[in-house]
Amino acid sequence: MTLILKNVFWIGEKFLKMSGIERQRNETFLIISKILKKNYLEVLINQEISISEKKKKQILKKIFQRLNGKPISRIFGLKEFYSREFFINSNSLDPRPETETLIDLIKKIELKNSNKRLRILDLGTGTGCIIISLAMELGKFKEVSGVGVDISSGAIDIANRNLMKFNLEDKIEIYRSNWFSEVNGKFDIIVSNPPYVDSNEIEKLDNGVKNFDPYVSLNGGKFGLECFKKISSIAGNFLKKNGYICVELGCGQKKDVQSIFTKNGFHKIIESKDFLNIDRVLVFKNKI
Repeated sequence: MTLILKNVFWIGEKFLKMSGIERQRNETFLIISKILKKNYLEVLINQEISISEKKKKQILKKIFQRLNGKPISRIFGLKEFYSREFFINSNSLDPRPETETLIDLIKKIELKNSNKRLRILDLGTGTGCIIISLAMELGKFKEVSGVGVDISSGAIDIANRNLMKFNLEDKIEIYRSNWFSEVNGKFDIIVSNPPYVDSNEIEKLDNGVKNFDPYVSLNGGKFGLECFKKISSIAGNFLKKNGYICVELGCGQKKDVQSIFTKNGFHKIIESKDFLNIDRVLVFKNKI
């Protein structure tokens, strides 16, 4: 049995609308386009085409997963970051657009830096999207190598899968480490998007976040600052001369994070806001 695509679209959109999904039309188009392996425009202008019962069931299965609050990125195991599509899994944080601020800032710094070789350490690498994006962006004009570490073996698995997807196995190594516990050597850049949500605030997060992002990737302890304390207490030992550390932070944390790093021998050199004008990234160097 075959069905007309516009009828399946109508069913999907109706269900998403009834469940309170705000962008129900766009999300229905997105689900259909991924199942049919067509781009958004092809789906939009070809609503009269026929699809099989099998495809209809696949589409509706994804629609019902979305009805239950599962983000589309989790449904398909893919998320776009810095114009590239990364694999994700239940052990990795869903890459956020605000984290792209970090990539933009480091690119800006390095365009002015005469150093032709860079070694980067990514703490809490998750999907590997940060270090992979940096390697691909900076690799256009510099020789880039590095290490990504994470405490989660599941995150390491997906990061290595992304590493292979972008053919960076010969430039980046990803392995399990509790922050610096298994790290050796020194780096030009240390970068981290650590857990920075206050433990007491996690239950207040959107269901798509608190129910599907791993708790360990969200939980920043008291006031969301514990990971910054751990990182700043030892990061200086792993920085090369003139190296710097770049961290993402949560809304309203700039003053506290800057104070934490200052107490551990760093001074702030640059800060940056994200696309919502929220203080999002701080860059520090050793005071010495």
